[in-house]
Amino acid sequence: MDENSLYAARKSGDSPVSKLAESIGMKVPKYRRHKKNYARVVLNGREIHLGVYGSRESKVMYEREIAQWLQVGRKTPKPKRQKPTLEVGRVSIVEMAVHYLEFAIGYYRRPDGTPTGESDNVKDALRPLRRLFGDFAGDAFKPANLKTLQDHLIRSGLARSTVNKRVNLIRRMFKWAARESLIPAQVAMDLAVVDGLRRGRIVAREPEPIRPAPESDVLAIKEHASSTIWAMLQVQLLTGMRPGEVCKLKTVDLIRTDEVWEYRPIHHKTEHHGKKRRVFFGPQAKAIVLEWLQPETPNAFLFSPETAVELHRADMRNRRKTKIQPSQVDRSKPAPKIKAGACYQVATYGRAIERACERAGVPPWSPNQLRHLAATNITREFGIDVARSVLGHGSISTTEIYAEMDATKARDAMAKSG
Repeated sequence: MDENSLYAARKSGDSPVSKLAESIGMKVPKYRRHKKNYARVVLNGREIHLGVYGSRESKVMYEREIAQWLQVGRKTPKPKRQKPTLEVGRVSIVEMAVHYLEFAIGYYRRPDGTPTGESDNVKDALRPLRRLFGDFAGDAFKPANLKTLQDHLIRSGLARSTVNKRVNLIRRMFKWAARESLIPAQVAMDLAVVDGLRRGRIVAREPEPIRPAPESDVLAIKEHASSTIWAMLQVQLLTGMRPGEVCKLKTVDLIRTDEVWEYRPIHHKTEHHGKKRRVFFGPQAKAIVLEWLQPETPNAFLFSPETAVELHRADMRNRRKTKIQPSQVDRSKPAPKIKAGACYQVATYGRAIERACERAGVPPWSPNQLRHLAATNITREFGIDVARSVLGHGSISTTEIYAEMDATKARDAMAKSG
């Protein structure tokens, strides 16, 4: 069960933790109502009072008790285990999470002030922490509690690397809280004893490696994708750009003085490390981009959803066989609820490709798989050093992740010498 399913279960009134356990074949004690109108749960024959039946506090406490019970192997909990009370002057984890999220939104920004995607990662990491331990005092959060949360993330079906990233982000929040004097520094130091998940040492799903998009599947969507999307993916495949870089391409960002054009993205993945990004356009890429240049509006995006909608409507008018009625000349709405934007986002670019794959009847692939395909092709033809430079990687080891190993040369070599 993923995070969205957990959220849906919580909104419907069910316990996300119990739903999660049942989804993997584990039976857990139910959230029950006593005749005196308090909530209770019976774990290994011991009744635990949770508070007023139906209240948010009782459901949160139930989720925490079940999560900790599962984490210790469904053993009987300690008979006298009370949640830390929040006294005057002490900060709860909910309050700490709110303050840290405000800090993250303001801190993780690009030089022009636009936010990066790290604040979304913070929200994803803090959501289960707030659900299970939100009413805890921040200075009472122990390594055992972090271990419980770690096991809960594993049971939710997240990949091992994702679990490690979210646990590390939570540690980062406690270090920030210690610097801000919200909690004692010893609390953040104690959480470092919880080890990250190691490959093969824990029952956790390993992330699937991103494979290059099959070239046959890329060609299959040509007749089912808009001209804008097809131009974008061709340029990305020829240059090895990241999906976000092709979405943000503008006429003003292109240096067209030499035979090979150069594109210097204003914002890119490694700009916060002080690195510069240069993308080169050869003859084929230049021929495609030349049709989309906008000399009159150089600051406009080359590939725009607005332009895609206009081209689609023009194509429909050209293919129309009946006469256009006067009432159909202008079908625009004065205040439409959904309006095409001036720039593609990576998500909308990916959804457009996914819909084209569905219409073409091929397995869906993502824009990032085009970059992997470009890395494989460039490595095969020019070598991994050239591929590293084209893709803008800091090390060859990163390029090796993107480039699928080509067994053809190894097979030919062994045919001659093996």
